[in-house]
Amino acid sequence: VVYDCSAFSSILIPNNVTNIGASAFYYCYALSSVTVPSGVTNIGASAFCYCYGMKEYHIKPTTPPTIGTLVFASISSDCIIYVPSSKLTDYQGASNWSTYSSYMQGE
Repeated sequence: VVYDCSAFSSILIPNNVTNIGASAFYYCYALSSVTVPSGVTNIGASAFCYCYGMKEYHIKPTTPPTIGTLVFASISSDCIIYVPSSKLTDYQGASNWSTYSSYMQGE
């Protein structure tokens, strides 16, 4: 957990991670890029809440992970959530992900 941290501008979460805990990156306002590995199955509530500097998320799982509420709360209007191109529709329709569908693009 790097809650309220200003030391990192980007984070590549290790491939062996399957769960990102609640509020894990809460208020990490210096973050601009995060890559979530393909093995992640759960992202806890408010995990990336108030990451005001975020420009892009790279979400690698082909099945949308279960996410809690407010995961991307206060997402900036120019932020992009990249998801696997072939699964864009799945992400846009998934529970809690649909809130952020306008931010999503395939990659």
